Amino acid sequence: MMRPVSVRRSIAGMTLVTLLAACSHHPSATPATPPSAPTPTGTPGTGSWIDGPALPTAVSEVGVALLDGRIHVLGGYVDGHPASTTHLIYDTATQRWRAAAPLPVALDHMAAVATTDAVYAIGGYDAHGATTGVYRYDPATDRWHARAPIPDARAAAAAVLLQGKIHLIGGRDGHGDVTRHDVYDPATDTWSIAAAMPTARDHTAFGLLDGKIHVVGGRPGSLQVHEVYDPTTDAWTTAAPLPAGRNSCAGVVLDGAFWVLGGEDPGETRVYPQTWRYDPATDHWRQGSDLPLAVQGVEAVAEGNRIYLPGGGPVAGGSRQTARLQIFMVQTVP
Repeated sequence: MMRPVSVRRSIAGMTLVTLLAACSHHPSATPATPPSAPTPTGTPGTGSWIDGPALPTAVSEVGVALLDGRIHVLGGYVDGHPASTTHLIYDTATQRWRAAAPLPVALDHMAAVATTDAVYAIGGYDAHGATTGVYRYDPATDRWHARAPIPDARAAAAAVLLQGKIHLIGGRDGHGDVTRHDVYDPATDTWSIAAAMPTARDHTAFGLLDGKIHVVGGRPGSLQVHEVYDPTTDAWTTAAPLPAGRNSCAGVVLDGAFWVLGGEDPGETRVYPQTWRYDPATDHWRQGSDLPLAVQGVEAVAEGNRIYLPGGGPVAGGSRQTARLQIFMVQTVP
């Protein structure tokens, strides 16, 4: 990303779109005004976008993780400036935002992963460049603790929890894109090495589907490459490429499919609203209708029949962020 110079805040409205295819350490609360959600009907893979309660702060290039019904939004660009200690929590049950213990270090482009009892912030850019830092957040005490650092500095990497271990894949070190695949064991606070990803890249969409890690798109340029890691063989294979190249897009797994949302072009001149849904049974992508607000520099999480997409950059590069929370509600067979 280009280093940002200015920002315009965007407050969430009440727009409804049909999808065819498919910080302070002291807690504070933002009252929710939840929109009317459609009643789930129809066929799998269809649904609607709605706007949830706006974030207290407009952000992009954040880490996002879901733990016990609470969405953690970490670090990122704020007010057009990189590297923040932001830590916001959205409770999906009460539909309220609050601030939590800030990150120990101001970061952007870090990986955020939730285990069964904690949230991890891994790598990212600090004031000096890509970092090796790893921090564990304990929600019971609202405190962060430093853990074993990554063997090599990394930012804009893919990170997925698989069989109790965190897989950190690709991203950028201090020199360029890497294929490296490191595995962190929270139980022993140690790192090991797994099979390298075939394509060196960063700013990818990624997620765990049917016990395998999918990594799609990313930089350099705007890639279409779709690679799948199987832990039983410690090997990578290729799957159907994304129909259109994307980077800085969000990846999420829901409704038995892998979803890619938004993103930007390689020249940082255009932000895309398109969504894509991958069906592993058919090895086929299908395009959905656009996001209500095109964004890049985003991450997404899924809970129940909903996808949550907080913040992001409504323009290419890092000069502007949005406070909008976009929520997709999958419809199910009646």
